[in-house]
Amino acid sequence: MKDNRPYKHFTILEWIVVFSILFFLVLTSAEAKSKYKKHAVYNIPQRNLSVMITDVTDGKILCATNAEEVRALASITKLMTAMITLDDDDDMNRKIMLSKNAGSHLPVREYTREELLHALLVKSDNGAAETLARNYPGGRAAFLNRMNLRAKTIGMKDTHFDDPSGLSSKNVSTAHDITIMVMAASFYEQIREISTKKAAYITTESKRKQRTVVLNNTNRLILSQIDGVKVSKTGYTNPAGFCVAIMVEKVIDNQKHYQVYVVMGAKNPKQRADEVKRLIYTQYGEPNHETG
Repeated sequence: MKDNRPYKHFTILEWIVVFSILFFLVLTSAEAKSKYKKHAVYNIPQRNLSVMITDVTDGKILCATNAEEVRALASITKLMTAMITLDDDDDMNRKIMLSKNAGSHLPVREYTREELLHALLVKSDNGAAETLARNYPGGRAAFLNRMNLRAKTIGMKDTHFDDPSGLSSKNVSTAHDITIMVMAASFYEQIREISTKKAAYITTESKRKQRTVVLNNTNRLILSQIDGVKVSKTGYTNPAGFCVAIMVEKVIDNQKHYQVYVVMGAKNPKQRADEVKRLIYTQYGEPNHETG
């Protein structure tokens, strides 16, 4: 008899992620969340923002404002898209054809899965997201089912994915759930490495001529000014506003701490970046950039 249990086919990495996050959820109980929501040291402006800062190392929520509000998360979706892609197949050199009419920054041709992952996480390319999803065993529908199963399994209780790119306003989550997703994504070396690159370069060929497509990171404002970023993803749609989720490594009392910052609903890219920088500087002060 065929075993149809969805959890039966989880990889070892998936189980490690699940148990690590379950442990985190135990530490950050509802009582703890209530306590830290009242913490005023960060002076969060009331601009309909959802904000959450979490010290993953200590399992403490340092700040939470509207962190349980369900809202569109836009392209932050692509962190889950990347995780499901990597779980499916670790052969990053396998080539697949870019889906037509999928809104890509790249010309339609074959790309390696690694190139598409760079387009996905650096430039937030919607065509790359759709191509990777449609190439999944069972197709796009199976990919979306897997995304939602993973979200449920790791405790993202207020999250739903309707597409792999984040364009759909039915892709919804909370700052709290996104924090969990960033934690899960941080277990993947490829996501850590690729999402924090300031730019990616992909060589294409047209009419026997080669050219290099430069894909600048959508989060370059933060990546160029904040040290120690380990995971990075931005998002924007009209319903979502400008969103960002990052994990930052900080040394506190000679110990490495990993902290997750989530901001949702900013009015523009500058406000999004400024809010993250302000939250970090509130804790550690502004960096001293000396010259000469």
